[in-house]
Amino acid sequence: MVKNLAKFLFIIYILGLIWLVLFKLSFNPITYLEFTNTRSLNLVPLAMSGGRKEVLFNIIAFIPFGILFGMNASKGSFFIKVFLSSSLSFLFEVSQYYLAIGATDITDVMTNTLGALMGLSGYGLLVKFFSKSKVDFIVTTLFTFLLIFTLFFIFSELRPEI
Repeated sequence: MVKNLAKFLFIIYILGLIWLVLFKLSFNPITYLEFTNTRSLNLVPLAMSGGRKEVLFNIIAFIPFGILFGMNASKGSFFIKVFLSSSLSFLFEVSQYYLAIGATDITDVMTNTLGALMGLSGYGLLVKFFSKSKVDFIVTTLFTFLLIFTLFFIFSELRPEI
C-alpha cells in the first residue's frame, strides 16, 4: 500500500510542479497561455534575474521531488537520478520558452537540480540509518498530510464568501 501511495504522491507532485512552474498556479491554464506572451532567455549562470528569494524557492520546490523520486526509483544509480531530475527541470525551462510563458533561465535549472539533489541525498541518508520501509511509511504519511492540507487551503481560498 505504501508503494502505491508513494507512486500516487509522486504523480501528484509532478502535476503540482507543472502547475507551479508552467502555469504559475493559475486556475485557468488555457487563459494563462492565451494572455501570457513573455519569452526571455538567460544563459548566464547565477545572473540572479529573480533574486535570492527565487533561487531559494526553486531549491525548496524541488527537494520533495528528490525525496519522492528516490522513493519511487529505488533502482538505478544516484547520478542517473540526478541527471533525470536535471532533465525534468531543463524540460520545464524549454517549455516556458516554447510556450512564451516566462523567463527561461539556466540558474533555474541549476537550483532545481540542487533541490532534487538535496532531496535524493536526504532520502538516501535516511535509508542508510533506518529501514527503507520505515522511511517510506513516514515520508508517505507526511506527504499525504501535506497534500490534504494544501488541497484544503486551495479549495478554501476558492470558496466564495457568503
